[in-house]
Amino acid sequence: MKVIELSSRDFDLVSRADAVERGTMGNYAYVETAWNYFFNSKGSFLCAYDNDEMVGIAHLAVMPDGAGWFEALRVLPEHQNQGVGKALYEKALELCDQKYHCTSLSIYTGRRNVRSSGLAERYGLVNVYDHKEYTLKISGSGSRGGFRYADWERATQLAVPLAEQYGNFISGNRTWYGVNEPNIRMLADQGFFREDEEGNFVCAGTRFQHGAKLFVLMLGGDYKKGLDYAVNLAYCRNIPEVTCTFCAVNEKLEQELISYGFTYVGELITRERIF
Repeated sequence: MKVIELSSRDFDLVSRADAVERGTMGNYAYVETAWNYFFNSKGSFLCAYDNDEMVGIAHLAVMPDGAGWFEALRVLPEHQNQGVGKALYEKALELCDQKYHCTSLSIYTGRRNVRSSGLAERYGLVNVYDHKEYTLKISGSGSRGGFRYADWERATQLAVPLAEQYGNFISGNRTWYGVNEPNIRMLADQGFFREDEEGNFVCAGTRFQHGAKLFVLMLGGDYKKGLDYAVNLAYCRNIPEVTCTFCAVNEKLEQELISYGFTYVGELITRERIF
């Protein structure tokens, strides 16, 4: 068993990694659609080999604040329980320590995913946050209101004071971002933050899989106005649904989503190891 860190966008490797994912997850194409994101952001894409056969994959993303995010861990069914997942974890931890000097390593998993939780616990990742996910199918345009782009300095002023309310994490494309200046700056620079003249704001957008879902990461002020804008943004981009994943203790946001017509999807757990 060997694990290598890819340093190329070789499209043969894309197709092989995609085959591992589809062999594990069925008709699912996260890796294929996120490939450019993987190789245009800080981090490492990992492949596990049994002789010359690619049998497992994973991605280690490094956030602007130095936190590591471990995602897309897939192992072909016929190679499970043979140490592949462990090898990928160990390589990720090695990179966190020796290459990226990460402050932490985190994952998300479904509440009932016993195998994923057990593997995370083996490497010292403990449950730190419970999250809920809601989604809305787009059927109309919504209202744009007076929302305009907020630069990173203004976005930081708006978002950081709400960190505790959001459990210190916000989520987009099922990647968690600590609510702090480096991460908020990155999201603002990519156009996620908008504010109106009344001080209402919304953090919404996509980082990859742009045609699938628009993600609402954070709202401030009048939540309904922010959701109206997010729906309008999704409609204009021809995105079929809006998704919001948030810390389970944020009851105000949950009630607003329900009132707006969002549908409950399920619960997720964030596990983290602090270095």
